[in-house]
Amino acid sequence: MLSDRDSWDRYVAAQWLSMRRWLDRNPDDDLAAEARAELTTEPAQYARFQREYLGRGVLALVRR
Repeated sequence: MLSDRDSWDRYVAAQWLSMRRWLDRNPDDDLAAEARAELTTEPAQYARFQREYLGRGVLALVRR
């Protein structure tokens, strides 16, 4: 099963939203600064460099 660009966009956008909500609830956590830094750079990096080339695929192997 392979994803298309739109479904991959929804997948990464949901991750960023979850991280933002987590930061709202945990602003003083040890990982908060790292998460903020990632949310500052990652969406632009994704749009510029990754979106065109990355996707998602699932391969299921079954012993016969």
